[in-house]
Amino acid sequence: KLLPPAPFAMSQEGAAGSTSTLAKCLYASAALGGGACLFVGVRRYQRVFQARGRLKELLAAAAGEDARVVLTGANSGIGKELAHQLLLHPNVSLLLGCRDMKQAEHIFGKHKERAAVHRLDLLNPDSVQAFADEAHIFLKGGQPGLRMLVNNAGVMRPPQTGNPGGADATWQTNFLGPYLLTELLARLRLGEKGPAAKAPGLVEPVRVVQVSSRLERRSQLDSDLLEAVGRGEAGSHSYADSKRALMLWTSIRAQSLAFQGNLFCHAATPGMVDTQLGRYSMSPWLWPFTKPIRWALLRSPAEGALAVAAAGLTSKATTCFGRYFDAETQLEDLVMERMGEKKLATQVVSWATKASALEQRAAGYDR
Repeated sequence: KLLPPAPFAMSQEGAAGSTSTLAKCLYASAALGGGACLFVGVRRYQRVFQARGRLKELLAAAAGEDARVVLTGANSGIGKELAHQLLLHPNVSLLLGCRDMKQAEHIFGKHKERAAVHRLDLLNPDSVQAFADEAHIFLKGGQPGLRMLVNNAGVMRPPQTGNPGGADATWQTNFLGPYLLTELLARLRLGEKGPAAKAPGLVEPVRVVQVSSRLERRSQLDSDLLEAVGRGEAGSHSYADSKRALMLWTSIRAQSLAFQGNLFCHAATPGMVDTQLGRYSMSPWLWPFTKPIRWALLRSPAEGALAVAAAGLTSKATTCFGRYFDAETQLEDLVMERMGEKKLATQVVSWATKASALEQRAAGYDR
């Protein structure tokens, strides 16, 4: 008569079966995860390839004989990607405004003949004015072709340090700096008289792209908050507020800048892009661990660069003004659709004019 298996033997067989099942589950999960990662990687590569291809097409159509582009914030992220893509066209030369000159020269050193790097500290109004002078000389020179200014530099929740401008660093970088640079450039171009006013670079219209954000819709900016910002109390939503100020300024000044300074101003959102913009939003040690998530879910810098540059490269960039774009899709006519905010927009421009000492600088402020 056969005896039943020992309990120990039964437990060994059960354990072996459980281990085999667990191993199969792990192998299946690994295969599924690997397949998902491969799909995401291939799809991202396709999007990057398509974005760069479309930017190349738009640039080829708009460049002309001598294309000149002024770009701020070119050391990293969208600005770095856009600068490299623009330099692929043989007729394009760049004037790059960067705060970290050493890093910029390291990145663009091999393009010295077509990429001039100048120091631009948006926290320092004197630095912005000096760069505006350089931008004017650069844009008015050369032969006929594309002329474009891209106010790309931006920050979100940076460490608060003292700065010569005296304003909050986010407001200074995202709004007051671009405001002063653009308005001074318009006045410099308008001030050219005589034969110099007929130079090809002055006859060509300048396409200006203000890099904004959809987060501006979360802003609670009003006249009281604007006064608080003037006192150095920017509040907890300074990024959204400063971007909304940028939009309001564009909505109310775009027409005058086009008719008087031959500057056609538009705003563009790059979308949520995998850059270093959000690095101050969390602990420094945690930020690197977010890279896989950002890489998988957010737009690539190439897509962000297309979304920004297309607003200035599109064929209708100089036939209209004050439009808000995401790549080639128009999201809003700021001049018309923000007319209900005209009072606040006027207050924003008045405040910025005073805060940046625009009129004094335009009249010959001695730095």
